[in-house]
Amino acid sequence: MKLRVWMILSLVLSIGSLVLVSQENKEKDARVSFLIGKVQLQKGGKGSWNILKQGDLVSEGDIVSTGNASKTTLLYKGSEFKVLPNTKLKISSLYNESKDGKLEVQSGFAWFQLVNLKGKKLEVSTPTTTAGVRGTAFSAFHDHKTKDSSFCTCEGKVLMNGTGDPKDGTMQEKGNGGYYPGSGEEPKRSSYEGIIVKFKSLPPFKDLMKKNISLKNCLSCHTPQGWTPEDSVPSDETYGGGKM
Repeated sequence: MKLRVWMILSLVLSIGSLVLVSQENKEKDARVSFLIGKVQLQKGGKGSWNILKQGDLVSEGDIVSTGNASKTTLLYKGSEFKVLPNTKLKISSLYNESKDGKLEVQSGFAWFQLVNLKGKKLEVSTPTTTAGVRGTAFSAFHDHKTKDSSFCTCEGKVLMNGTGDPKDGTMQEKGNGGYYPGSGEEPKRSSYEGIIVKFKSLPPFKDLMKKNISLKNCLSCHTPQGWTPEDSVPSDETYGGGKM
């Protein structure tokens, strides 16, 4: 009888430990909530690439790579990291109660909505520029051939640090974008105020997209209003409502 009680107690404790470990993993890792096409993961940023599936966990040091017409969304503590086609995103560090976080867009286009930072900061960098944020929605783009980088702020504020910015950085507010030429020239500032309103794109945005094809990536998060693009971009419907 005592042996049976001891076995039952041991089983309960084991199950409890597994639950705690599972909860701990959810807190320290990001999770794939949405995926289209072929997306690969390089654990620790080294070695072979493995196919990523919906529901998989992504840890610090991992690199996520998307192919043509492929994209994925990672959820972490309610924040969303959208990785669009032909993009490499490195999860250098994930923020928590005791430290800041850092993500690196090595190439391509990614979009971020950040929540629950609880006073901590998240840096999103490209090889040439860094954006420091404390709760906002914005995008980052880097062309590994030209070395050009750009950031667009959809909500909140982003502190930009790159070539041409003052020593303490440039504060970029909602509705504005910054383009950093790989040649090292002065950054170019753009204002989308009145064009993108409450995450809906108005007709003038179509004309801007003709001049800068990379703006097509914005259609992943912004809903066009008044016109239909010729080539649609698969949308992730979890925008703004993702829960970890």
